[in-house]
Amino acid sequence: MTQRPLRWLFFYDCIYPESVGGVEHRNYELARELGRLGHEVVLSGWANGPGAPHPNVRVVPVARASRRYVARGRRSGIEALTLASQVRRIPLDGIDIVETANIPYLHLPLLARRCRKRRIPLLVTWHEHWGRYWRVHRPPGRFGPGMWRFYALCEHWSARFGTQAAAVSRLTADRVSKVRGETVDVIPNGIPFERIHALAAESDANAPPLVYAGRLIPEKRIDLLLDATARLAATETGRRLATERGALLRIIGGGPAEDDLRAKIERGNLSGVVHFAGRLPENEDVWRAVAGAALAVQPSAREGFGLFPLEAMAAGVPVVHCRSPNSAVSELVRDGREGWAVEPDAGELAGLLERLLGAPSEVAAASRAAVERAAGYDWRQVADKVIDTGTELVRRERA
Repeated sequence: MTQRPLRWLFFYDCIYPESVGGVEHRNYELARELGRLGHEVVLSGWANGPGAPHPNVRVVPVARASRRYVARGRRSGIEALTLASQVRRIPLDGIDIVETANIPYLHLPLLARRCRKRRIPLLVTWHEHWGRYWRVHRPPGRFGPGMWRFYALCEHWSARFGTQAAAVSRLTADRVSKVRGETVDVIPNGIPFERIHALAAESDANAPPLVYAGRLIPEKRIDLLLDATARLAATETGRRLATERGALLRIIGGGPAEDDLRAKIERGNLSGVVHFAGRLPENEDVWRAVAGAALAVQPSAREGFGLFPLEAMAAGVPVVHCRSPNSAVSELVRDGREGWAVEPDAGELAGLLERLLGAPSEVAAASRAAVERAAGYDWRQVADKVIDTGTELVRRERA
């Protein structure tokens, strides 16, 4: 722990709660904990106006939020360039250290140059590194198929910027380390463990036994989960639980794939076994809803960390997740301990869910293990790692 509280600046295009993505929520919660410990934090980026969300924490906008970006939920190259052009407006006077996310990439060289001129260390936190996965997540439009190489090149090139890089998972740390040619430390995302665990006591014991919470985008493979739920509903266990609980699966969240998923539920006559809750007003509402389930299911093909699985674990809900070379969920959820891993196949997923829903003692043991593991990711512990890293960077810069 540092002898003197530091003055931090977190720069990202979005600021919570005007935008509710994972990175901005992380910055918001981490700033809260740093402020509680006596550090001063500036959250700078796109916001509608200045604010003071926590003690010792200020919001200083560089521009108003892009309505197109917020509505669409996906960045464009123009918006990345716009953010990069606003690096010059970041208030660096009196700042000891700057932290920024790797995305949307184009701001990194300009921010690194500005920090270097001011002799302020820049910590770049990598939330994902896609590499050749850009072929799958290529931009839409006529030129999309050929543009993935350009986006992959931007990602590769930008990995070299920053005084030091950190990553939220070992998966991403290893990928960035290969580009930078140096060790990249893991500083995971965190959760308010005590708040989530306490709210679990307020959960609905008659809620659907399966739950998913998160953004509704194609990479999350909710269509696969719906197919598995349809198969589960045809079993004796599924029919019994659907009758007792009113549904088998609750889906919480919203996003670009929502309309397609709702249409799939209607086409498959799944409205009697799938409860589509949509977006819930507050995080506390999500945690209560998740805590009522017996199992959390994360079928995603791509997860840079796995916040929903970790929050479920804190609520005492073990996690079933699908294996993927681009998912870091297995770092949080160890197979057979806090949850179970399965191939991304509807039949295999349905079979595992059916077995587990008929094995309450096995699920209860995983629940206890999940709570114990999630406790190690409380924001207080994560903040200690961030402070230690920042303190060392500032010390080296001033030496």
